[in-house]
Amino acid sequence: GLNKASNVTLKRGVIGSLDLYQWFNQVRNGAQGALRNVTIQLQNEDHTEVVQTWKLLRARIVKFTAGPFNAQSSDVALEEIVLACERLELE
Repeated sequence: GLNKASNVTLKRGVIGSLDLYQWFNQVRNGAQGALRNVTIQLQNEDHTEVVQTWKLLRARIVKFTAGPFNAQSSDVALEEIVLACERLELE
């Protein structure tokens, strides 16, 4: 039958890497190779081993948010991406 995987939201502090933005740009411009396989690994508290692994197959960015860029506040700048995928696998 049909199945549906929910969108996955990832957040991180701004680190100055343009990789995510370039991928977002490819998706926005309709590039054929814009779909990616994404692996997300959850580590234990002391970061010595992987507890759970999720694989998002043929994922694409459906939303990209950066900011807030407000000099009047002390908020931390965050990047947020929402990924849609065709298939979700657990390892």
